[in-house]
Amino acid sequence: MKKMQSQVDVSEEEIKRYDSTFAGRMKALRDERGLKRDWVAKQLGVHYNTLKNWELGKAHPGTKEILALSKIYHVNPEEFFKGL
Repeated sequence: MKKMQSQVDVSEEEIKRYDSTFAGRMKALRDERGLKRDWVAKQLGVHYNTLKNWELGKAHPGTKEILALSKIYHVNPEEFFKGL
């Protein structure tokens, strides 16, 4: 019987590229709409630094936050993943 691989190999480079692209897209969508980070954070019910860390790729929003951001920015949630 063949043993199954216990982990999927994902390189650090791949993770960094994905995080950077996603974070940049998130910030670009906010900037394109001329919205202030503190205002958006307040609408989401998160701290300013939380949103800042998402936009820097240091942390990641959950599905609920991505859906809320898509409503605030008036885009489909898929817009956050363009270019990935």
